[in-house]
Amino acid sequence: MLKKIFSPLRAAFFNLIDSVHKPQPVQRSEQEIRRLAKEASCIALYDYKGCAASRQARREIQRLNIDIERRDIGKCSIHQDNLLAQFGELKAPCLRIEEKGQVRWLDEPDDIVHFLHERFDIQNDDLQQRKSA
Repeated sequence: MLKKIFSPLRAAFFNLIDSVHKPQPVQRSEQEIRRLAKEASCIALYDYKGCAASRQARREIQRLNIDIERRDIGKCSIHQDNLLAQFGELKAPCLRIEEKGQVRWLDEPDDIVHFLHERFDIQNDDLQQRKSA
């Protein structure tokens, strides 16, 4: 009962905080944004607005200035079913990564942020090498 009352309040609180304290996005050229959009098209973030752990992943995506599909498990039963099939429970956040015909999942917020940083941070040496190749 209390969860039903406080969950929407918590989500509203997080939305307010996020709207006031947005991370400064990494500056990217239009060409780089398009290239990264192709690279990010194989990634989807399963989350919901009221989840504090999901907020960490969303803020990193915003900071890195990348376009990753968000799949809100609070609003869509198909996304809930995908998570139930994968984990047997609803978990958030989860990052679904499809590469070379293989699908892998990250279900820990710190692992998700680390993956995003390694893959998309402009200061990362691997990204600089891929950019120059």
